[in-house]
Amino acid sequence: MKKITLVLDGSADRPNAALGHKTPLEYASTPNLDALYKKSLSGTCLTIPQGLEVGSAVANLSLLGFDPYTYRGRSIIEAAGLGLPMNDNDLYIRCNLVAFEGDSFETSRIKSYSAYDIATDVAEPVMKELAAAVFDDDYKLVYCGSFRNTLIVKNGKDLYPLNLEPAHDIIGQDIAPFIKTGGKQAKFFELMKASYDFMQDKGIAANGLWFWGDSIMPEIKGDTRGRVALSETLLMDGITTIANLPNIGTKREGRSFDDFLAEKLEKALKAVREYDDIYVHIQETDDLSHELEPVEKMQAIESIDRVFLKDFLAGIGGDYTLSVASDHFTFSDTGAHGGESVPFLFYDSTNEREQDGRFTEQDCRDKNYRITAAELKAMQK
Repeated sequence: MKKITLVLDGSADRPNAALGHKTPLEYASTPNLDALYKKSLSGTCLTIPQGLEVGSAVANLSLLGFDPYTYRGRSIIEAAGLGLPMNDNDLYIRCNLVAFEGDSFETSRIKSYSAYDIATDVAEPVMKELAAAVFDDDYKLVYCGSFRNTLIVKNGKDLYPLNLEPAHDIIGQDIAPFIKTGGKQAKFFELMKASYDFMQDKGIAANGLWFWGDSIMPEIKGDTRGRVALSETLLMDGITTIANLPNIGTKREGRSFDDFLAEKLEKALKAVREYDDIYVHIQETDDLSHELEPVEKMQAIESIDRVFLKDFLAGIGGDYTLSVASDHFTFSDTGAHGGESVPFLFYDSTNEREQDGRFTEQDCRDKNYRITAAELKAMQK
């Protein structure tokens, strides 16, 4: 029997005024997901254990069946996804190109955590200049594409953790309360200020860097025989690289979401034919939440239902189980993550169920069935 997991990253949300005080899942027209829901077991799933970082890294480790407590920060995972050299003694930090608004670095706020998803060909020349002007071999800045960069701190392992606030969690807030001028964090805010000063006259949407996701090498272990992941993010690329889990990538940049989904569908159906355990991750709903685009997020959910899910369900063939879940909440009114238990459904083609409702946050809560990600994974066995 095939074991399939479909993760709609950050799709879980709270009611938004732009959608008539409904969530994107509630507002969206999702006939295929709703039909699947009516034949499934549903409830809420804890993907982020108490005390761990609220975000996709911990949540996807949990949903993949790996131990989330092995997590040691995000940046080194993305660096692994890029194929950068890994050193156990170094510290790795995620550096977002951001759009600040304000008269100085200290008085700024983050207007866009991704500099409006800045294009690689626009950002790369400026980042090469910045790396040479502000950074050195002990604090090496590596450009990773679009708004993403990695800072590699030579022999910086003992600085972990720095507890830097993620850019997407403080959109629209003054950054002053998050600036640390003393202790082990001071150097990194000095580098952020120097980067801000350097980038003010470059004529691009990005006018500074924000550091977060400091990390050291994790140990991600588990049985990966017969398994495959289908992803499109550096984070998922890195998790699968470190875990030695086969990964089939699909890139979103530069084309419509529907075109992207059509390719994802083709690859997912091929993976079902070739593997026993298939993990399909779709990122778009999370990105649109961080950009504070609830209407576009709702439309992306509709596209997933119409372009991907309909033909995917029809094309699987044979008996299978299918888990569908958000990995975490992402709030399209603030751009922040939420760590509460997420909506999930579990379908077994050999044991179809009957229930009312739709795949929404509230309908899943109303079932009063609460499990952990480990328990959801175990249901597939």
